[in-house]
Amino acid sequence: MQPVPSPYRLAVPLVLTLLCAVAPNARAEVAVQRTFLRLPSSNGHGAVMLDLEQKKVTHFREHLFATEEPIIDAMGADVFEKGQPKVVHSRDVLFDAFFGLRSGGTQRWLSTQDANLEASGYAPWAPGKTAGTGVTMLVQKVGTLEATTYVFAPQGLPHAAFVMALRVRNTGTAAVTGVSAFSLHNFHLGFGRPGVMSETDENGETVELTGDVFSEKGFAGVLAARPLGTVAKKAAWLASATGSQNGFNVVNGGGSQDLQDFTAQPSAGTGWATAYQFNLGDIAAGAEKWAGVAFAHHANPESGAVAGKWLTDYAGASDAKALVEAELARWEGIQRELVKVPAGVSEDEESLVRQSAVVLAMAQVRETDAYLREWLTKDGEVRRTRFKDVEGKPAVLPVRVQHAGQGAVLASLPPGQWTYAWIRDGAYAAAAMSTLGMTNGARAALAYYLQADSGRFRDWRELQSYNMPPYIITLTRYHGFGVEETDFNESGPNLEFDGFGLFLWSLRHYEQVTGELSLVDEHWDTVSTKVADALVALIDPETGLIRPDSSIWETHWNGRQRAWAYTSITAARGLCDAAVLAERKGDADRALRYRNAGNGIRRALAEKLTDANFALGSNLEELKTGRGYWDAAVFDAFAFGLFDPKGKIATATMRGLDLRLSSPAGAGWQRNDDRYDHSGGADVSPWGSEYDSAEWVIVSLRGAVAKRLAGDTARADRVLNWVKDQSLKNYLAVAETYDESNGRYKFNAPMVGFGAGAYVLALAQRAAATEDPACGAYFDESTLTKEPDAGTPDAGTQVPDAGTQPPDAGTSTDGDVGGGGCNATGPGALAMWLVVALAGAVLALRRRGA
Repeated sequence: MQPVPSPYRLAVPLVLTLLCAVAPNARAEVAVQRTFLRLPSSNGHGAVMLDLEQKKVTHFREHLFATEEPIIDAMGADVFEKGQPKVVHSRDVLFDAFFGLRSGGTQRWLSTQDANLEASGYAPWAPGKTAGTGVTMLVQKVGTLEATTYVFAPQGLPHAAFVMALRVRNTGTAAVTGVSAFSLHNFHLGFGRPGVMSETDENGETVELTGDVFSEKGFAGVLAARPLGTVAKKAAWLASATGSQNGFNVVNGGGSQDLQDFTAQPSAGTGWATAYQFNLGDIAAGAEKWAGVAFAHHANPESGAVAGKWLTDYAGASDAKALVEAELARWEGIQRELVKVPAGVSEDEESLVRQSAVVLAMAQVRETDAYLREWLTKDGEVRRTRFKDVEGKPAVLPVRVQHAGQGAVLASLPPGQWTYAWIRDGAYAAAAMSTLGMTNGARAALAYYLQADSGRFRDWRELQSYNMPPYIITLTRYHGFGVEETDFNESGPNLEFDGFGLFLWSLRHYEQVTGELSLVDEHWDTVSTKVADALVALIDPETGLIRPDSSIWETHWNGRQRAWAYTSITAARGLCDAAVLAERKGDADRALRYRNAGNGIRRALAEKLTDANFALGSNLEELKTGRGYWDAAVFDAFAFGLFDPKGKIATATMRGLDLRLSSPAGAGWQRNDDRYDHSGGADVSPWGSEYDSAEWVIVSLRGAVAKRLAGDTARADRVLNWVKDQSLKNYLAVAETYDESNGRYKFNAPMVGFGAGAYVLALAQRAAATEDPACGAYFDESTLTKEPDAGTPDAGTQVPDAGTQPPDAGTSTDGDVGGGGCNATGPGALAMWLVVALAGAVLALRRRGA
């Protein structure tokens, strides 16, 4: 590579000096906005969602997770279609459910009334507190009556179930007479498995009434509905019903007409809906009355009596008020007895920590078995399974099978689409659970990875050149029944090795903070041979780094795999932690091998994956080109204690990330520069998208940890406050990403490991005010040297193209401009843009031979 001409060397320091002068580190973020309005609740068996925008319950799934298992053929092999693996999707079996109210001589469905969004959200776990429970609330007013809908998946009912309760409180000074409440429930139980965020069909449904309990059944199982309180009317109708035969029309039409009782014999039809009417009578000033319904799903259409008994055993003689109060009391017990809030938190931070603990708990799978029909999506389409029945015998469907899903922590709750068990998200989640004192949950989460059906991709052609060792930690994620899976696109599968190191780090963290040793003691043989030994075997002898993979941002294969810094960062940290575990187990040979391997990877990162100014690059391939190598995932090199957060590697890296990836709208960082690093040309990663340019909460929170360790408490606090304020405005759901231009929630929420878990870990690190260097000490950077101009940006290095990126984006100066800088966002952004333009002019002069 040719030396950089002296005009360039003279101009760049001046540019950076001006840049720092006009774009100070401290600035205000955009105003937070409320854009997340779909609130989930889960008991680890199913999940339900209250939509505050539509003012109704719009989602109820038969499992917490998105998929059950792979579709297999008669020989037991996975079935592929057009290069994609076929899977068994979990089902959303609800179209909608909501309440109606009669008062003042007229009636209406509450879905037509305005919501008080400030008063709605998650119910408080104790008086004077904010949220901290899995009980969702929708607050509305009808005249002087305050109608509060409570929706939750009951923790005390170990099946896919939910409660929908209504409290009607008179806030006026005079009694309100003739009050009635109505509940409408429209389940879809027909053919299909279209994906868990889409309803199944509503064909072939049948409704049956036994006493007060409705059973609605179809191909997708049976839904039992049990009223909570005295019922005046029990109605059911087909979608084709008109006039007073249609209960929806009766209430929606106003007036005071009662629902018509259902008296017909069961018959199959398309689109059955059911409803209850509760006559609450007069409500005195300041008084309240309640109504409600409990629901449970069974996958066997003929098990309506079983589902009904579940509800009877759960509810007993309790009314709606008693069940809501019991659920809140259960969450209060969890908060008081299990959750350890980090020291030094503010009141708002405590609220977010406690709701984060709820999210972590709700995202953990608790089911151990499932009823499987002999048909897959419709009658006659054969279903097969590899799992055995609950007695341990080969399954002959239909039958209840024992699966390996218990303990998994999913990456998100609905409406987020990532209701899968990624090991990466799960490792951060398990570490956070350990930190919060949720020991049993953390243990179950970690044990899950050691017992799931993994190692399935060892012989795939993509990995043949790696001589892939036996392994137990998934290379991507898991189906809900505990079966390793990956996703495909036109570039093939995702195959990721960062999960090995993350699991080892999270496992040792569990031992450190809980003092509980039995998990490692029971599973050391597996941990050592199929996790740590497997990771050592993946070290590339030519580079000293972990072999190319898809890594954290899941770039897929077929030429898109890279020697990613993040994978080697997690491997180095994980092997250092595995060495500590090996020492405790008296396994001296492995302890030495793991420590040497971890230190060797760390040295390779320092020597092979830093640029001319010692800034860590995203991957080896991009770094060699001198451009497009900025990636905020490398913050974990310092958050995980591989390098001194105040050393030259950290200083150069953080300055570069601040300059290139600071979010224009928020306090954090975009995940990488791939969306803008190839404007007008090609590079080695020409696949950037909105996912890359969005502000990522996980890298921002890990960046906050790194920044605090580096002494930049101002930026660390800004990030934590930004995430806190965003979450408070959005019902304490931590987002996956924020829009880089306006700060609004973007893509998925609520996130679990990448959201709630990462926030808890950042607050815990702030409270501890300690450092935890990998392998007991930071890497010795005093021996690091760089050849003159080695790794210096190529002459073709580009500054942001004004036609492709907003002037205040601050995200895409390629290569290295002096290896440092300052936060290039905020009030001085326009001036910063002019300075960056000056830098571009200097580079242009160089390209013209100046």
